[in-house]
Amino acid sequence: MRILSCLSITLLAVLISTAQTITGVVVDTHGSAIRDAEIAVRDGTTVESRTRTNDDGSFSIVATIGPRSRLSVVARGFALFERSLANDSVRSFTIVLQPAEVTGDVTVSITGIPTRLAETPASVVALDRETLETTAAQTTDDLLRQIAGFSLFRRSSSKTSNPTTQGANLRGLAGSGASRASVLLDGLSLNDAFGGWTYWSRVPRVAVERIEVLRGGASSLYGTSALSGAIAIETGVSDKDPVLRIETSGGTQSSFDAGVFGWYSRSKWSVSVAAEGFQTAGYIPAAEDERGLADTEANSRHGSGLVTIQRSFGSQLSNRVFVRGNLFGERRDNGTRLTNNRTYFRQAAGGADLSNSRFGTFQLRSFIETQVYDQIFSAISNNRNTETLSRIQRVPSQAKGASLIWSRPLKQHLLTGGIEYREVRGFSDETVFANGIANSLVGSGGHERSVSVFFQDAWQVAARLNLHLGARFDQWTNFGALSATRNIATGITATTVFPDRAENSLSPRVAAVYEIDPNLSIFASYNRSFRAPTLNELYRAFRVGNVLTLANADLDAERADTFESGLNYSGLKRRVWLRGNFFHAAVSDPVVSVTLSTTPAFTTRQRRNVGRTRAAGVEFDGEFRVRPDLKLSAGYLFVDSRVSAFPASPDLVGNFVPQVARHQMTFQAAYSPSRLSIALQGRIAGRQFEDDLNSLKLRPYLTGDVFASYRLTEEVQIFTAVENILDTRYDIGLTPNLTVAAPRSLRAGLRFDLLKR
Repeated sequence: MRILSCLSITLLAVLISTAQTITGVVVDTHGSAIRDAEIAVRDGTTVESRTRTNDDGSFSIVATIGPRSRLSVVARGFALFERSLANDSVRSFTIVLQPAEVTGDVTVSITGIPTRLAETPASVVALDRETLETTAAQTTDDLLRQIAGFSLFRRSSSKTSNPTTQGANLRGLAGSGASRASVLLDGLSLNDAFGGWTYWSRVPRVAVERIEVLRGGASSLYGTSALSGAIAIETGVSDKDPVLRIETSGGTQSSFDAGVFGWYSRSKWSVSVAAEGFQTAGYIPAAEDERGLADTEANSRHGSGLVTIQRSFGSQLSNRVFVRGNLFGERRDNGTRLTNNRTYFRQAAGGADLSNSRFGTFQLRSFIETQVYDQIFSAISNNRNTETLSRIQRVPSQAKGASLIWSRPLKQHLLTGGIEYREVRGFSDETVFANGIANSLVGSGGHERSVSVFFQDAWQVAARLNLHLGARFDQWTNFGALSATRNIATGITATTVFPDRAENSLSPRVAAVYEIDPNLSIFASYNRSFRAPTLNELYRAFRVGNVLTLANADLDAERADTFESGLNYSGLKRRVWLRGNFFHAAVSDPVVSVTLSTTPAFTTRQRRNVGRTRAAGVEFDGEFRVRPDLKLSAGYLFVDSRVSAFPASPDLVGNFVPQVARHQMTFQAAYSPSRLSIALQGRIAGRQFEDDLNSLKLRPYLTGDVFASYRLTEEVQIFTAVENILDTRYDIGLTPNLTVAAPRSLRAGLRFDLLKR
């Protein structure tokens, strides 16, 4: 009898654990299909099987069902869905996902692993479409200013600043124009291949669906430029098809913009088109009491376009191939009568995503791009009434690259690995003037080739403990570099051939998050990141006003060791979300523009590795859903960023790193009752210094923006936006003349948003 009982129990367990097919459809609260949602069946902490929803929101997954089995659904912008399968005879589901109640419920993937924000062992901020549509900011970089710790060089906006100052910096790790954050557009780099700065205008704003910002070194995932973090900009839509968005506005400073984004699919083919045109007459950046006859408006105009053609195949939406073209052109006047710059950019890209239940998921990307950048520099008299040409530059560059990324779940592990290749070629051809007369021709530049491999393991050690382990190895070579100067009067050419050189970097990462209870988790991490010097820093000199900055062919890579720890909390029935963390980043060989000589009329600097700097501080982010139509959020950063060692110039030790404010605070409020939407964004920044000597001080400031819109119909919306509503003319640069931020600006516009409903 006992034997029969044991056999019966064994047979029952076998029947319970039989592999079964689970099907269903995933929709939102309006009944619209949610595509590309991640479906997983787990046995306790082990992932038994994983898949994604198709275009119509449907899915089918085969898994062994046991006593601890549960079904989970993860989709961006929605709260996590989970359901036990152990005692449930239903094997076909209609799953309705609820909107994420607070930011912590949102799923992010910038860390390489799709996870809820509250369970991510890193400092990540996510901006969804709702946030993007209720901000007065007209450009992507101005929109990102509502994240504490984000800044561009010299506090400037991409609407009117020179592109060489538009590199992104997070947490105050460095102060120069090259970006210390890796900026990505749909997985492809937005950082300029030659100079390292970022062309924010390359991205039509109307096409942006989501932005994720990772603060803290991210080289283990993104390699060079990710010294202080990464910014992922995503276009397209995830759950609606077809789509047609049109947005246009006009306002003060003769500003006008128009953008269109369309997405359409039929059968397994889809095409998306995004285009944008923008122009502004700008403003005079020189402080009013220092202006002369040479000063005029800093203005800009640009056009950009993205076209993507995609073909899906197989039963999974994730299986696809695509090609993309990106065109971009701009012209800027830089605030004086002679200075201006132009950019012409072309890129072709393609890729494939392949998913196989046995071998995992493969992601292939490749690109080729070409660019021409033109710049005119001038010398200005002390009274700013006369201006003469000093340099005319043309910088042609080309880049190409490819990457292959593999990922596969394996019991409690999600494994990811990949390899990348990139090659950049760029030269600076310039005519140098003295007293307005051309006296020499200078050409300089070179090549860079890099190869990288990386691996990451997301390990669910226990039900409440997750561990992320990763490392990346990068090797790059600079070769074929030279500088040639020809004296026009004598015809004599002096040539310097720079020796080939190679460097490498190992970027490990260890991170852990522990869930104390469903509302509270703690995390800690260590990572090592780096940034290789760009061809621009190595070989191209430039001039801003009466400040000449020289190139340096001997620059080494910057490297940072970052430690951080913090906690995530959600409460009040998941209406409140808070994140706070401490961080400490030690940067070796940071590249800083070091002052070599200075006179009342002229300053000479050179890019140099300054030994070591240290950035330490605290960071807070929070969101409060007061009610469904009212959201309050804020962020704060305190960072003490100083030179900690500099053998060549000991007098700089203890100085603040240039262009880094110790205090930054942002706050937002969004109220959307019925058809009306009103939003307020504010930003406070403490004082900072223009130069390495800490002799040129930029004063603290407070500024705010207001946005209001009214929906006439489901598809049509009118809006108005005011930037710098307080008309704060805060300092943005001292070169050594003071330049100030743009005055208050007002614009009004129209949006048309057609979705399949």
